[in-house]
Amino acid sequence: MTTSRATTPRVRSAFYELSASNARELYRNKKGSFSILFMFFFLLLLIVGLNFAVNDGNRPEPIVAVTGAAAGMTPLLVTLDSRGVEATSARITGEENATINVNDNHAAVVLTGQDPPRWIPLVEAIEASGIPYANIAVQDESGFAQVDLLRANLPAVAAIGFMAIAFMGTAVPLVSLRQRGTLRLLGTTPVKKLTFIAAQTPVRFASGMVVALLVSVISIAMGYVSVVGLARLTATFLLGLLMFFAFAYLLASRSRNAELINHISAVIPVLALFASGEVFPKQILPEPVLVALNVLPTTWFAQAAGTDLSGTTPFIDVYLLWAMMLAVTIGVALLAARIFVWDDRDR
Repeated sequence: MTTSRATTPRVRSAFYELSASNARELYRNKKGSFSILFMFFFLLLLIVGLNFAVNDGNRPEPIVAVTGAAAGMTPLLVTLDSRGVEATSARITGEENATINVNDNHAAVVLTGQDPPRWIPLVEAIEASGIPYANIAVQDESGFAQVDLLRANLPAVAAIGFMAIAFMGTAVPLVSLRQRGTLRLLGTTPVKKLTFIAAQTPVRFASGMVVALLVSVISIAMGYVSVVGLARLTATFLLGLLMFFAFAYLLASRSRNAELINHISAVIPVLALFASGEVFPKQILPEPVLVALNVLPTTWFAQAAGTDLSGTTPFIDVYLLWAMMLAVTIGVALLAARIFVWDDRDR
C-alpha cells in the first residue's frame, strides 16, 4: 500500500511574478517590443548610411606619402603595408592622394587631389601603429575637417536607444496602467511600491542589453575599442541604462495622462541628444554653455561612452563620471519610489 504526500505549492515572490508577467506581456505585444527599439535602429542605420555616403562611397583607394619623425614613420609604414595601403616615405609627385605627417605621438592627415580617397582605413592604421585617436587630425586641402560620423555618433546612438527603452517602453506603459485603473487595484494588494517599480526593469533591461551588444559589436568590428576599453564601456552602458530607468520611473511616478507622457518621452531623447555636448563642436560653444551642459547626467553618459567609442577626452575622469551616475541613479530611484502613487486621485 502506498501513501501519497501532500505537496506544498511553490510560492514565488511578488517581484518574480510581476517580472514574469511583464516579460509575457512584452513578448505577446511584438509591435510594442519593436517600437521601443525602432528609434535606435532607425538612427543607427541613418548614421551608417550617411557615413558610407560621405566618407566611403565611390572614393578611390588611398595612395599615401608619409612624412615627419622617423621614429613614428617606420611602424606606420609597416602597418599601412600590412593592410594593403600603398605608402612610401618619399613623396610620389602627382600620384599620392593623401599625406600623413607624424610628429611626437600626433598625426595629421591631409587628403589631396581632385578626388579625395577613403581615409577611415588610414586612421585605423595610424591607431594600430600606436598613435591615439584623439591625436589624429584629418582634413582636406582646403582645411575642412573630416569626421567619422559613425564613430563620433555611436555614444549618442546608444543613449537614444537606452532612453527610448526607458521612457517610451517603461514610463508610458506605467502611466497607462494608472490611467486604466490597474495600479489602483494593485494598490489594494500587499505589493510594495519599490517592488512593483523594480519588477518593470528586468525584461526591458534585456532590451537595453540588445542595444549595448549591437553597439559593442559594431565598435569591435570597426576597431574603435580595445579589450580594456570594452570592459570599461560595458560598465558605462550598465550604469547609463540604470540611470535612464531611474529617471523614467520618476517621470511616471504620479502622472495618469499616457498621451502626454508619450509626447514627453519622444522629445526627451532628442533634447538630451543636443544637450549631451556631442552634437555641436565644443570649439563653437561659449564656456558658460559648456559648464551648463556638463551638469546634465546625459552628458556624463555621453562623455564616459565617448572615451572608448570615439576616443574623446571627458571633462573629468571616467571613474568620477561613473560615481556621479551611480549616485544620481540611487537618489532618483529612491525619490521615484517615495513619491510614487498607485492612483493620483489618492493624493
